[in-house]
Amino acid sequence: MLSELQRRIVLAVLGDAKLDAIEATIIDPAPIDEEHRSALWLYADGLLARRRDRRDTILTERELVGVVS
Repeated sequence: MLSELQRRIVLAVLGDAKLDAIEATIIDPAPIDEEHRSALWLYADGLLARRRDRRDTILTERELVGVVS
């Protein structure tokens, strides 16, 4: 379940979604407990920050492709 949610978050990040949209459409509706919900929020926030700041661009793209494929 979490890997599918992570995949959906990666696709949303690649599609330039904002954190509030990711939260509303992927994280909040997921049938998971609050601890996992918080972890997914942090995961999404971290991916968005890395793309926004262009830190580790090549590594980030490799990570994203690895999760999606």
